[in-house]
Amino acid sequence: MKRWVVAAVALAGLTGCAVPVSGQAVSGPTASSSAAAADPEVLRWVNNFCGVAKYMIASGGVTFDQNQTDPAAMRKSISDSLGRVVDVLNVVLHDLDELTPAPAPAADTAVEIINEPLTRARDKFVSAKSTVDTAPEMTTDVMSTVIQDMTEAVTVMNEAVEKMGVVSLPDDFRAAAEQAENCDA
Repeated sequence: MKRWVVAAVALAGLTGCAVPVSGQAVSGPTASSSAAAADPEVLRWVNNFCGVAKYMIASGGVTFDQNQTDPAAMRKSISDSLGRVVDVLNVVLHDLDELTPAPAPAADTAVEIINEPLTRARDKFVSAKSTVDTAPEMTTDVMSTVIQDMTEAVTVMNEAVEKMGVVSLPDDFRAAAEQAENCDA
């Protein structure tokens, strides 16, 4: 099975935050070492599943200028950064949805297990961006609300990472990971 880790999103202070999404896709143990060709539909699914992980990892960190002194520029920087995080999560969630129905019900379950916390994280980032965009000015209270939403988003992203570690795919899916282009370590 393909296991991948997405590092937790980090917060850095009240006036500046960083939201890195990093990690490396790695192959897990396989059920057999035979070089038998995987079922084409299973191989396609596994390749796309790993592709979602690769996209999220490749999207890297999103940061904004922590030394910004101009309130309007700070608002734009924070809003733009939160917008990029939301965009990345929207693509990831869309691509996960495209994986269903899977060739086996257990694979659908794996997608559902990962999809739910990522959806909640995305929604919290959307809330943080909305708070920034609609606030008349960037006060300490506004930033506290934004950071609270981001902290909750980080918490549920960590939940997603934990769930990724326990997701179990059928043996033929794990074996297909060895042949899937997007599942290289």
